[in-house]
Amino acid sequence: MPAGQVSPLDTLRARLVAAFEAGLHKSDEWVDEKADRVMVQKVKERHDGPGMPPDPATVAAAVAHFRRKGEPDGWRGLKRACFGAGMVDEKGWCLLSDDRLREKLFALSQGQMEARKRVRCYQSLLSSYWAFPLFTADARSRAGWLALRAWLDQCMQAVSKDFQRIPGWFQTLVDHRNLLRDDPCGRYGPKLISGDGSEFHSVVSGLGVPSDSWVLEEAVLAQMRAACGFPHERFRGTLPDLLKVATGRAGVSPSQSLKTRCVAMLVSRYAKVPGTPEHPLLRDAAVSVIGNPWLRKASWDSIVVNERGRPDGAAREMVFGWLKRRLIKDFFELLSEDGAGDSRRLDYWLRFEPYVDDMWFALGTNAKCRCDEPFRDFRSRAKGRLLNLEATTADNNAFIMRMGNHVAMEFGDSGNALYLYRWDDLPPAVSQRDLSAKERNEVTIHQLKDSERVATDKPLRHVDSKKSLVSWEQKFDETLCPILGCKPEERPAFVPDLESLLGKYGFKGEDNRYRGGGLWVYADDCHAAFNSMIRALGFRYRSPRGWYKE
Repeated sequence: MPAGQVSPLDTLRARLVAAFEAGLHKSDEWVDEKADRVMVQKVKERHDGPGMPPDPATVAAAVAHFRRKGEPDGWRGLKRACFGAGMVDEKGWCLLSDDRLREKLFALSQGQMEARKRVRCYQSLLSSYWAFPLFTADARSRAGWLALRAWLDQCMQAVSKDFQRIPGWFQTLVDHRNLLRDDPCGRYGPKLISGDGSEFHSVVSGLGVPSDSWVLEEAVLAQMRAACGFPHERFRGTLPDLLKVATGRAGVSPSQSLKTRCVAMLVSRYAKVPGTPEHPLLRDAAVSVIGNPWLRKASWDSIVVNERGRPDGAAREMVFGWLKRRLIKDFFELLSEDGAGDSRRLDYWLRFEPYVDDMWFALGTNAKCRCDEPFRDFRSRAKGRLLNLEATTADNNAFIMRMGNHVAMEFGDSGNALYLYRWDDLPPAVSQRDLSAKERNEVTIHQLKDSERVATDKPLRHVDSKKSLVSWEQKFDETLCPILGCKPEERPAFVPDLESLLGKYGFKGEDNRYRGGGLWVYADDCHAAFNSMIRALGFRYRSPRGWYKE
């Protein structure tokens, strides 16, 4: 080649150097930090984490082979059978429920010659332990699951010797060995109830616990148990948040079984609060999740139990009482012409709530058909105790209360009297009906009103005797209490004029006229305005006791 002429080879060499020189001398730019992080994470998941689950179809096939042959289909078959040991088939069978196969599976897992294989079997059985359907399995399968739990706990020390370096998942299990014991999640309850879920979520992630595992349900129950150990006022303060968790309104989706257990626990605990003041959220949760305690008493008693595992009668009666009071309010505030404007009938019958054994509601056309929320809620609460009321105005409704051997009937339209019957003397057209009202029965207004059969001289009218200052409430009590054999602790209201006067000045009154005494207002004569008004009502002052009227 002539001197000074560049050969094609030199030209190629120069171009290659030019093309690669920039990249070759900036090796620090070769690193992709994001890709490196992903790679490191994958390595940790494979070697330091709990491992990835195998294909469910291959697991089911391995379990079927082990069940059929009594032996695993090679090493892979053993590993997969370990993983599927807790899988329950459509007939309720699982490998853990078979004592012979379960023990053979444990022996084969622990007897592997290679440490790596022993660890893999332990990991797979641990995964089966987390995934077991604990709350739906039968007793035999649960017994097998408990045997697996004991085996995992007992083998922990032996497995630890099979590692050259303890992986993160195993160290997490060692640190949280409580998960292999009774009350596995009790440790996490106090922190979870305070809003700190960091430790628990770290454990779930580190051990590869699936999102539908019993572990998460046990953690919810642990929160409930922790809260139930609080003093009364603190428990009441946390109850709204607990109910959100229990009913699936706090970002978790509990199963129906878990909802039932949680609400039952909260109801039983609340029954120990002094006075058990009505808690509407708890009442509605109890009825919607567990059921109506007076319609489903046997079911309720099997679910809501005390510390000794016996039916918690106090909790049942507490919710029943709340529900009765709510339904009484519903009738007189929603279904009667009085509405919220006149609460006298409502106040009167709330006094008798402890003595009401059962109740029914006969609804007119409007109450049956109205779709606004208060009426929908009422019909839901009264489900199973609703009748259709015919042959009356669309707005009229009837309220039927059974108290011992008697039945009292109030009506929505104003001007209607109270009808009291002996249970055995109900009008035939009513007594022959099925008052359980599983399917809406029809009754007419005339069938509910039979003046010839009432247990009093005549139906009782809601009319005051203003001249003698006797309220209809007092007259009702004088007639009803001896017949019903009960006497509410709270006194019946006086006529409105006297009632409002006593309320204004904060004085007490007592009417003993029905037993030969007088009507007394316990106040001195030092208030000129009060003296003038009380005299206008016919009272005279008798020192030092107070104001008196015959």
